[in-house]
Amino acid sequence: MKYAIIMILGLMITDPLKISRINSLKSEAKKAFQSGDYKGAAEKYTYLADSLGIKEDEVLLNLAHAYYLQKDTANAFTKYQPLAQSIKGEIASKANNQMGLITNLRGKSEEALSYFKQAIKGDPSNEDARYNYEMLKKKLDAKKKEDEKNNKDKKDEKKNQEPSEFAKKLKAQADKLVAEKKYRQAFNLMMDGLKKDQTVSTYQEYIDRIKVIVGINE
Repeated sequence: MKYAIIMILGLMITDPLKISRINSLKSEAKKAFQSGDYKGAAEKYTYLADSLGIKEDEVLLNLAHAYYLQKDTANAFTKYQPLAQSIKGEIASKANNQMGLITNLRGKSEEALSYFKQAIKGDPSNEDARYNYEMLKKKLDAKKKEDEKNNKDKKDEKKNQEPSEFAKKLKAQADKLVAEKKYRQAFNLMMDGLKKDQTVSTYQEYIDRIKVIVGINE
């Protein structure tokens, strides 16, 4: 009984001290963050989380932000990941938005778009996430159209180009081999010709048909 009373008294003495320490560190971390001392802020938020066991979403989010603003995107991404699953929609939204920014910086635009979309679902009022989603979507759509146009132009160029004399002679040789049912030899002949003369690609459909026959026969 005496031991229990001592323990309770100990908790009454230490708990207020711990709470005071936590509040003091939160204040110091916030001041460091607002002043642009992101390294100092990260150290204080890390101490709060790891040493004092403070797992509040707001503290962990600020820690992730502090890493991000130091351009330490690897650590920032790791810290944002669990927060993206937070039951607090606003927290999850902010974490997903930041993960989208980092992923986009890594050149993974489609994946980034998905994070921005999740951020909007988590908090429809997150205008930063909405803006990032719309801008990236426009960029990807424009790139898709440009790629489609370039591919079409290349196909049109191939259709419009005239085969060289070399290509014509090669096609005539391949025709003789096909007539003799020597499809593999005809295919190899045309493929070797492609390496030497790009106008042989005028006969690409012909080459593709021979390839199909070779596949059936073999």
